[in-house]
Amino acid sequence: MSSSTHSCHDAWLIDSGSSFHMTPHREWFYEYESYDGGDVFLGYDSSYKIIRHGRVKVRFRDGRVKTLPGVFHILGLARNLLSISKMSDAGIQVIFNKESYKMVRGEMVLTRGVHIGTLYKLEASTVSARYNNFVIGEDSSEIKRTPSSPIEKTMLWHQRMGHIGDKGLRVMKSKGMLEGISNCSLDFKLCKECVYGKQNRVKFSTSATRANGILQLIHSDVFGPVLVPSLGKSLYYFSFIDNLFRKTWVYFLR
Repeated sequence: MSSSTHSCHDAWLIDSGSSFHMTPHREWFYEYESYDGGDVFLGYDSSYKIIRHGRVKVRFRDGRVKTLPGVFHILGLARNLLSISKMSDAGIQVIFNKESYKMVRGEMVLTRGVHIGTLYKLEASTVSARYNNFVIGEDSSEIKRTPSSPIEKTMLWHQRMGHIGDKGLRVMKSKGMLEGISNCSLDFKLCKECVYGKQNRVKFSTSATRANGILQLIHSDVFGPVLVPSLGKSLYYFSFIDNLFRKTWVYFLR
């Protein structure tokens, strides 16, 4: 991790050299468990003892609150580090460029961040467990606090009304049907359910090749295994498509 002149004591920094998520802040932990893991080694062969580990919550600009699992509490650590290795294990890819970065899972962009000095900073604030009213029960179920910010209230009504669009929210607000909401503007692209429900499969690139004769060019594909077998107990399908006339042959495979 490189040094920076910017104050990053309360920020999360993206670190490719860190094996785990780490922070020196005890008050950030919602779940705090014992851990018999010894020490971690940083630059210049300096070592720091792992006190405990647990979960930490971060709040993004749009009001979303996400949980970081497996965070190590390490006294004496000067920065809060997000491990690229751990995010990769969770199926999250971090893509860097000169001025920013983005975290993606599949085709969905989870969040974006900025490049400050020589560091990449997470654009989110940590929710302190000492001054909040989140409750974690014995069954690890989560009872969330009542939304207080305008973005949170807008998101709540957006979800209550079946993920309605901002135009619908404005119409309902003009009729006095939305209690406690002052602003209907919301980046609905950051609503996970909306992104999953409305995203399209990435289209295939256009090919300039076209056959001039029958069976000159054949497209084939194998699909399976399917959850429901065919009447002949087949779980795979093998297709052939003629490029010229688009005639299709489908064969069943076991």
